[in-house]
Amino acid sequence: MFRIYSTLIEMLAAAVFIIPIMAIYNRIFFHSGKRTVVYILFGLYFAAILDLVGFPNIESWNIDFTINVIPFINMASDSVNAFLNVLLFVPFGFFLPLLWSKFRSVKDSALMGLFTSCVVEISQIFTFRTTDINDLITNTVGTVIGYCVVKYLTGKFTKYVVSDSKDRDFYIICVSVGMIMFLLQPFISSFIWQLIL
Repeated sequence: MFRIYSTLIEMLAAAVFIIPIMAIYNRIFFHSGKRTVVYILFGLYFAAILDLVGFPNIESWNIDFTINVIPFINMASDSVNAFLNVLLFVPFGFFLPLLWSKFRSVKDSALMGLFTSCVVEISQIFTFRTTDINDLITNTVGTVIGYCVVKYLTGKFTKYVVSDSKDRDFYIICVSVGMIMFLLQPFISSFIWQLIL
């Protein structure tokens, strides 16, 4: 329960920057209030991913080369963690094809899930977390499950999808949220935690 509460606090700290920046991007790049609202939701979800996986930030650098490159080692004994990793990336697979036509094939969504997971796992070298190939597997599986769910719910992407989204918007959002979580969010987060505690 504390982890959920903590993640909500971290998302709130990120929202202080994500919402106004997305509003500015709407004027410059997006040109659609509806798309921008959905992009904000995706940005907040992406911030939650980065928080939950222990993405490094400017306040906490700790180089640790704890790496597992042997697949499926300890996955069975740590099945709860494996399940949570799958669950964490299901919305990622849901958002991708819902928002961007580029990801309306399972291959492209799975590859982006794998790539994003790789970036996250490599970044964990600079934290206290273990870089683990099992996380790549479970995160990619979660992305594919999310893709299958949204494909079914939208009738193979014939309804309920966000139209006219540019591929560059995905990269703008992910890079912006990554920079916010690395450079800015930790200071607001510290302030909020001081108020609460």
